[in-house]
Amino acid sequence: MPNTRSEGAMKEEDQTPTDPVQLMMAMMKEMKEEAKKREDQLMRQLQEQAQYFAAALQRNRGNAGGSTKSKKMDVPVLKCPEDINLADFRDWQQRFADYTEVQKIMEECTLSGRQSLLRSGLDPAWTKLWSTGILEIDDRKDDINDIIKKILHYIREHRNPLLDRKEFLERNQHAGESIDVYYSALKSIDESCGYDVNPTCKVCDDACGHGDELQQERLRDRLICGLKDQAIQQKVLAIPFKDLTLKKALEVCRVEAASKETQASLNKSERQVNRLKERSSYKKGKIDNNPLSKSAQKADERCSNCGRKKHQKPDQCWARDKDCNNCGKTGHLKHMCRSEPKKEVNRMTIGQVKTSDDLVKITAKIGNADHQEVEWLPDTGAECDVITADCLKKVGTKVKDLRKDKAELCGPDQGRLKSLGKVTATLEREGMKYKTELHVLEKGTGPILSKAGCIALGLIPTGWPHVVNKLSLSSPDEGNGVDMLLKSQSAASIREQLFQEFPEVFPPDDEVLPLKPMKGPPMKIELLPGTSPIRRYRCNTIPLHWQDKVKAHLETMVQKQIIERVPQGEAPEWLFSMVVVPKAGTDEPRVTVDFSPLNPFVKRPMYPCRVPAEEVAQIPPGMTHFTVLDGRHGYWQVLLDKPSSKIMTFNTPWGMFRYLRNAMGLISAGDEFNRRSDDAIAVSLRAKAKAAYDVGSKELSELKVGDIVRVQHGLTKKWNLIAEVLEIRPRGRSYLVKTESGRLYWRNRRYLKLYAPPIGVAKDIPESQEEVKQPRRSKRQKKAPVRFQP
Repeated sequence: MPNTRSEGAMKEEDQTPTDPVQLMMAMMKEMKEEAKKREDQLMRQLQEQAQYFAAALQRNRGNAGGSTKSKKMDVPVLKCPEDINLADFRDWQQRFADYTEVQKIMEECTLSGRQSLLRSGLDPAWTKLWSTGILEIDDRKDDINDIIKKILHYIREHRNPLLDRKEFLERNQHAGESIDVYYSALKSIDESCGYDVNPTCKVCDDACGHGDELQQERLRDRLICGLKDQAIQQKVLAIPFKDLTLKKALEVCRVEAASKETQASLNKSERQVNRLKERSSYKKGKIDNNPLSKSAQKADERCSNCGRKKHQKPDQCWARDKDCNNCGKTGHLKHMCRSEPKKEVNRMTIGQVKTSDDLVKITAKIGNADHQEVEWLPDTGAECDVITADCLKKVGTKVKDLRKDKAELCGPDQGRLKSLGKVTATLEREGMKYKTELHVLEKGTGPILSKAGCIALGLIPTGWPHVVNKLSLSSPDEGNGVDMLLKSQSAASIREQLFQEFPEVFPPDDEVLPLKPMKGPPMKIELLPGTSPIRRYRCNTIPLHWQDKVKAHLETMVQKQIIERVPQGEAPEWLFSMVVVPKAGTDEPRVTVDFSPLNPFVKRPMYPCRVPAEEVAQIPPGMTHFTVLDGRHGYWQVLLDKPSSKIMTFNTPWGMFRYLRNAMGLISAGDEFNRRSDDAIAVSLRAKAKAAYDVGSKELSELKVGDIVRVQHGLTKKWNLIAEVLEIRPRGRSYLVKTESGRLYWRNRRYLKLYAPPIGVAKDIPESQEEVKQPRRSKRQKKAPVRFQP
C-alpha cells in the first residue's frame, strides 16, 4: 500500500521524542511551567484582595477625633460549654485574635467596647456564665485576654482530659487527607490532653526538653498506627526502631505520598500522550483498529427496523409491514423497538381467597356441551367475565374452538392480559340465567364473575353499591296490631304510628315512666359459703363538669324504679363504689358500679350463649334484608329479690343507693339475662303455635314466611320440633326453618306439617307414626334419607 503521509506530518513525527527519559523530562518541564503559571495567578489574586481590603478599611475610618468604624465581618462564635473542647477553643482563639487585629479593636475601642465585642462572639450559654459570676470576670478591669484565659481555665476544669486522650488514640488518617493535615490534627488534639501539666521533668527533676521528647514519641506512634495507606506504613516500619523518630517518620511519609501522587499523574499523562499519538497517526482512508469503533461501525450498518444488514432502499426491508409486539406500531420488530417495554401480565390477582365460602357454584353451559358446575369468584371490580384454560376444558370446550378476542384486557395493576380467545356461555344459578362472553386466559386464579354477572345472578342487588332497601308487607300482621303498608308511607310517619301504637314502649321525652320488668321470678345472687360482707366507704371523685349530669341521671334511675335510696339510718352490710367514665366517642358520662370485689364470691350460673359469629354464620346466602333488635336497658328489665338488692348497694356523693334490677358489671348478670331472653323467645314461639293450632290447619301450598310449622326429628322420627319458616325456595320444595333452640334447618315438604299443636298437651299431640301418616318414600329416599343441614 503506498505511503500517503504528508511531509509536515513526517517532520512532526520526527520531532516527537521517542526515548522514555526524554519523554519524562519533557512532561516534568511542562508540569513545572503549569505550576508556575498557577502560582503567579494565585499571587495576583492575593494582591488584588489585599489592595481591596486595605481600601475598604481606609473607607471605614472616620474623620472626627480619629474614631473608626469597624468593617462588617462576622465575629467568630465560641461553641457552648457542652460541645467545646480545647482544640476547638484554640482554633476560635486564633480566629478571634485575627479578627481583633484586622479591626484594630485593641487600639481604637474602649474596655467596655472590647468586652461587648467579646460577648457577641460567645454562645448564649457563655454569656449566662459571665453574667451570673461563675467565670469570675471583673468588668471593671478584665480585658479580652484576661477573660479568654478564664474561659480556658473553666474548660480545663470541667472537661475530663480522658475524653481528649481517647480522641487522640482513636484519630486515624481520613481518606484523601494529606500527611501534614493529619499530623497537625494529631498535634492539636495532643496539646489538649493535659500531658504538659507538670513542667518538672521526671528524669532529671528539672525543667528540660524531656517533655517534648515524650510528646514526639506519642505523635510518632499515633501517626504510624493511624496511616491509611498500608504501603506507606510498611515503608515506615521497615526503619529500625532506634532510628525511627517523628521527623524521620514524617519525611518517609511525605516522600512516599509524593511519589505515589507523581506516579499517578505520570500514568495519567502517559495515557493522554498515547491517545494523542494514536489520533495523530490516524489518516483519512486508514482503517481504525479500535474495537469500539468496529462495533459502532457495525451498528451503523444494521437496519433500524429489522436488525439485519442495512438495505439500499427502505422499501426492501421485510419488516415494513410487520406489527411490533411491544408498542403495536407497524414498520419494525419488537427487538428493534425504541419504546419502553410494556409489562405483560398473564395472571390476574384479585385477592387472596382464604376459604371456599368466597366462591360461588354456578352452572355454565357453552354451546351444545352439557351443563357443568364451576366455582366462580365474584368480583365487583371486574368489567368482564373471565375463565382460565384449565376450567374451560372441564366445561367441555377446547381452545381451538374459541373466537378471536379483539378486546384489550387489563389487570388490576393496569398490565396487559394475554387472552386466548372468547366464547359465548350461559350461566345459571337458582333459576336465574345470564348470557355473556367469556374471555379465556392462559393462566389465572380461576373463573371470575363480573359486576354485571353478579347482579344478573342475584348475588348483589341492582344498582349496587347505591342500594335503598324497601320493606313491603302484602298484608298486615295480625300479631302486632299495626295496620300499614310500608311502601306508601315515609319513615317519619311509620315512626309516629309506632309511638302511638305502643306508648308504654316509647314514652314521650319529657315523661319518665317506670321501666317495665321482664316476666318471671326475680333474680337471686347466690354467694359462696363463708363469704364475708365487703364495704368500700371511699367515694370516688367526679369531675366538676359531670356532677350535675350524674346527679340527674341517678334521679332518673330512681323514677324508673331501677335503684332506690337507702333509708336514713340504715347501715348496709355490703357497699361498693360508683365509677363514672365517658361514653365511647362522646364526652357524656356513663354511671357504673365497681363490683369486681364481689365477683369472685358469686356463684355463676354459666348459661351457654352462642357468640355473634355463630349466629351470623347461620344466615343463608342470598339474604338481603336483616333486622337487628336490641332490648331497651335489657339488664335493667330483670328484677332482683330483696336479699340480692341489699348486696347491690353503692355510695355516691349524694348518698347511698341500692339496685332493684340486674346491673352491668356483675359476673352473673349476662348469664341470667341471656337465659331469660331465650326463654321469652321460645315461649313466644309456643304461643304462636298454640294460637295457630286453635285456628286450624291449612295446606302446605298456603305456607308463607313467618308461619309456624312442625318439623320431623331426624333421629326419633317424631313431629315434636316447633319452628318458624324463614325462607321458601322457588316452587315451594324446600324451606329454611328456625327451631326453638335457634338452630336453622333446610327441610322439604315431606318433613313439614303446618301449624304445630301446643306444647305441654300430650293427649292432643299425635306423635306416633300410626296417628300421623307419613308420606311415602321412594327407594332412593330409603337408601339415603335426608339429613339435617345446619
